[in-house]
This record gives sequence, structure tokens and C-alpha cells, in this order.
Amino acid sequence: MLKKTRGRPRRFAEYEDLISGLPESAMKRPRYVNGIGVFRGSRGDTAWLKFRLPKGGIYKGKHQPPGTALEIKLGSLASWSWEELEAKHRELQRKADHGEPLEEAPAVLFSDWARSWLDNARTRLRSYPIVKVHVERHLVPWFGAMPLGSITAQDINRWSGERLGRVKPATVKRELATLGSILGEALRAGHLTGNPSADASPIRGVVGRQRFLDGDELVRLLAAAGDVEDWLAEFILWSVHSGMRKSEVRSLAWSDVRDLGNGEHVVMVERSKTDRARTIHCTRTMMEILERQKERRIEGDARVFPVSAMTLRRRWEKARRQAGLEDVTVHDLRRTHSTHAAVAGVDLRTLAGRLGHTDLEMLQRHYAAFVGSAASEAATKIGDTFERMTGRGDD
Repeated sequence: MLKKTRGRPRRFAEYEDLISGLPESAMKRPRYVNGIGVFRGSRGDTAWLKFRLPKGGIYKGKHQPPGTALEIKLGSLASWSWEELEAKHRELQRKADHGEPLEEAPAVLFSDWARSWLDNARTRLRSYPIVKVHVERHLVPWFGAMPLGSITAQDINRWSGERLGRVKPATVKRELATLGSILGEALRAGHLTGNPSADASPIRGVVGRQRFLDGDELVRLLAAAGDVEDWLAEFILWSVHSGMRKSEVRSLAWSDVRDLGNGEHVVMVERSKTDRARTIHCTRTMMEILERQKERRIEGDARVFPVSAMTLRRRWEKARRQAGLEDVTVHDLRRTHSTHAAVAGVDLRTLAGRLGHTDLEMLQRHYAAFVGSAASEAATKIGDTFERMTGRGDD
């Protein structure tokens, strides 16, 4: 039944006449008066609007050419008064006359935006598999149904409080960084006026990891790795000699290895965590590894270490378990490189460049300051250090 309308008697007589003139049975099309229509179907009467588009427009994702008429179904006639229908018709006709959008843009949900962000990050982020877990398992289940603009710092604090009850602060901090990146991109796209993660409470209790291997531990790890897979020992040696990140070693292609023509080789790291390319001078051991890895090349795979992430993880866990070093991570090989290079006297800025740090803050926070040398000399010092540690040197 139509909502009761206040107003002058017979003000809406023409609409009442429209209703009374409808057939008892279902119709094929709505009938209109002043752009307001009624359609009688098997389930009752529905309200419709019809108006012209002098400048064209887009409705429900479909483009409407200029000068055409658009019909819109509003739903059950009983849910509207004639006054409301006239007001809605005037509103839409005004928008059409001015070429304005006919409908408000729907609120963007966090789940939709986060997954779109994740798709775009697939080729950009080396840590994509980890970030995907952050998004799909820990962020979307909590924030997914919320419109982007409704997420507050308090919402993020409640999420982090719940996560801190389950995992370590360092894990929550990494997940919060992913959330901040997602919301930051939404801010740049104009979906937000501010990034609520910037106002969220900081994650306390994150202790910087200082684990690195001494000579005896490195020898034990290499021996265990050799028993597991020959290439795993090479991967470990390459990591401690180069200081490269795990993802950088895994993605290293033969085309990234350059022969300088003077007996030296360099490795070009074109893409890194900091999005800055860098050059790493090879130690003698690294050049020997390159020769051995040529024998392990796989047709169709251009990588120096043609191994999947899962295979590396499983072999690594088996080797460290056999060596009694279950607290050591692959990233600790990079820390081992940095620590012993510092002790060997490699210049701080040279080491920062070799590691791919954009500034000295990371090294200054974790390693002692030391005196200068050039990149090639640094490679020699680093190589000599690890050759002595592993018993591969001349002395």
C-alpha cells in the first residue's frame, strides 16, 4: 500500500488516476505520469522514474548517450510517497542536466582494496609470499568488511592488541607495516584523507635480532648442508660472502654476473628491498661457486641457484637441525657477513653499499665503526675472513 501523503486534496490526483487505470493483471512496461511510473507485476506494484540525459551519463556501469531517456526501478511502490518520488525525480533530473554523476560511488571495502593492492604488489615485492599471508590471514579477516574511510586508529589498536596476545611483537610490527602500506596507497588514490595507521599506538617490545655465526658454527652448518644437498652449502657460502638477502640470492640470474676482464667478477643486484640497484664485487670463493653452479644449471631456468622457496626452506631446516643450530635463520647469514666484515676492517660506507642499505643507520645501530677501503679491497678482506673461518684459506 502506498505511503500516506500530506498535502492539498487532489494534489496527487493524476498519480491516483494512474494507479486506478492500471490493469489487474501483470504489465509488460511501466506507465508514467510526469516521469513517475508504476509497474504492476505478479508480486505487486513497483515504482519507476524516467528522465532525460541531455549530456549523457553513466548508470550501473553502463554509458548512456546524450539525449536518451533513462528508466530506473526504485522498488516497491508501497515504500514511497508521491512527494518522495517527485523529489527523487527532481534530484536525478538536476544531476542529469548538469552532467553530474547519477549515483554515489559505493564505499570501497578494505577487502577489495587490499586484494587489489596485493595484486599490484605481486611483481614489485620480493617478500610477496609473506605479505600475502599478512593480508589474507590477518588483515582481511579483521578489517575486510569495513569501508576504507571508516577504519580508525582505535580499530587498528584493537587489532594489534588481539594479535599481540597470539604472536611476537616483531610479527605484529611487520603486519602493521603491511597495513600502513595498504592504507597509504588508498590515501594517495584519494580514498582517505589521512592514514590511520600513522596514529595507531606503536608496537613495543620489539628487540633487534643480533644472531650471527662464529667460525665453528659456520663450519658445522656447511658440513650439515653438504650432507643434505651440495647446492645448499654453496648457497650458504654465497650468502655469507656476498651479504645478499635470501630473495636476492634466489633471484640472481646468470645475466647479472659480469666479468670485468681483469680476473674479477661483479654481481649486479638490479632489484632490491630498497628499490636501488647495487654492484657487489665477488670474492674468490664466490667465483669458485659460480664455476660449480654452472654444472647445476637447469634448462629454461636462468638463475644461478635454481631452487624453489619451499625446497630451500625444507633443506635449510634439515641442515640447521643436523648442525644443532635451530635458532639460526637464513637472514643470519647476512648478519654474519656484516659482523665479520666489520671486524676485518671493511669501511662502513662500502659495507652499507654492498649490503644495499640506503643509509648508515642500520649498520651504526648494530655494528662497530671502522676505517675505509674500496669495494674491491672489501671483497678481498671479506673473502679472506670467511676462508679462514671455514678452513678454506691457504694458511
